[in-house]
Amino acid sequence: MTTYARTRAMHQYYRDVFTREIYLPEADALPAHIVVEILNYANADLRSLEGMLNAAETELDPDQDRAIKLMMSAVALANGAFDSRSDGQQVPLSAETIALITSQVVEAMQLSNSVHFLVASIQILFRVNEIDSVLFLITNNLSTLSEIPSVLKILLLICLMEEDYNQALVIVQQLTANADLIGEDRMTLIMVVCSIYKLGGFPDSFIDFRPLSLPAPKLDASRYEWLIAPEDNGKTTVMVACDKGYYYQHAVALLLSIYETNGSDLNVHFHIYNCDAEMISHLQGLGKALPGLNLSLSSEYFAAVQAVNVHYACRRFIFLSHALEKINGPIMVLDADCLVRKSWAEVKARYQDNELIVSHHDGLPLWEQIPAGFVYTRGGAISKKYFAAVGHFIDVNLASEKAEWFLDQIALSFSVDALTPVEQMSIGREPTAELIDIKHSDNAFSWVVTTSKNAAGRYQDYKKQLCSKYLPDA
Repeated sequence: MTTYARTRAMHQYYRDVFTREIYLPEADALPAHIVVEILNYANADLRSLEGMLNAAETELDPDQDRAIKLMMSAVALANGAFDSRSDGQQVPLSAETIALITSQVVEAMQLSNSVHFLVASIQILFRVNEIDSVLFLITNNLSTLSEIPSVLKILLLICLMEEDYNQALVIVQQLTANADLIGEDRMTLIMVVCSIYKLGGFPDSFIDFRPLSLPAPKLDASRYEWLIAPEDNGKTTVMVACDKGYYYQHAVALLLSIYETNGSDLNVHFHIYNCDAEMISHLQGLGKALPGLNLSLSSEYFAAVQAVNVHYACRRFIFLSHALEKINGPIMVLDADCLVRKSWAEVKARYQDNELIVSHHDGLPLWEQIPAGFVYTRGGAISKKYFAAVGHFIDVNLASEKAEWFLDQIALSFSVDALTPVEQMSIGREPTAELIDIKHSDNAFSWVVTTSKNAAGRYQDYKKQLCSKYLPDA
């Protein structure tokens, strides 16, 4: 029996993507302010809306009146599942709430045969992770739903999560046969090109996969400037890449957390985009304030471009293939907005002595099979081969103005194919919750933030404690 375990474990972000916009023209019979609150503002407070909703006069016959009110009630309840409601902490709705939502959409569909109700029901149930119900509705209404973009996209996502590439091919062919079904939806384009690659193709539009078909050329390293040379001490070096704003907002606190937990056991290398004299001076000052911690610094300079945040996320992995030649010893790549909580020596002792260690959990889509938030490499020949492929893939795409979201993780995930099956066995995949935990548990190596960077809680408390302890006058 199929359990759809991977889809159920998927991050709420993906369940939100194709369910944010629900089209219910029947709701025009209701007062506009109620419709706007539920469909546009995603109000999840049904307690405050229910009285107004039930009291609203619609001039519809009794069955249709009850159907639209049930459906709007279900939408409001399902709004509570949105990722933004829990600051990315993955807090599911209660079983009782999901049961109520399910009963409401079922009754609404029994009262009305509207296609809009059917599509909205699929979206609502997908948002709250009722995958079996979603597939039941789609399977039993295929002819009706064959040209509905949101439904096709949800079905493709489920197929990819469950690695059903034969069924995915059918949906991809349907989507690509009619450009209007995809439109400008970048998430769908990511799914389509990744599907084509997994099915043996090398798509070159939207994202160019052709770099994976040939060995990576030698990187032109003249773009990099080394401002503070790394120490040749053989220690693991934490590599952090960011711009000036992220440096002061996040990366300084990360540095303090490394010093707090690992003292002089780790080196830290900053790769700063468009570094200036003020930042060099600031980092040198931190080096004096944190004795025993070896700091190094490099930079690359480029003009502000479209999708600059994608450049910031991706360029570090191009630089990493160069850093492996310059830094003697293992390298650990961390996001600038994470905070280290544990001794790396103690954490690493729990894992096998792999050439590469990455994080992993069962709910990752295929373009996130190797997440960008944590990568550890011992710096050997296999790592150099792999990161050369990663860097080349990213470099080609950025140079051809294909700076798309998830590009770094697509490169990390699919460049594994540049390694032989034996070489791939040197990659250790360890639990994400133990390495980069979004729930901020006590036993995790580091804490990370997701969609909300400044939410109150243990992460912010720890960050404030570090700054107060080490930078009291800042």
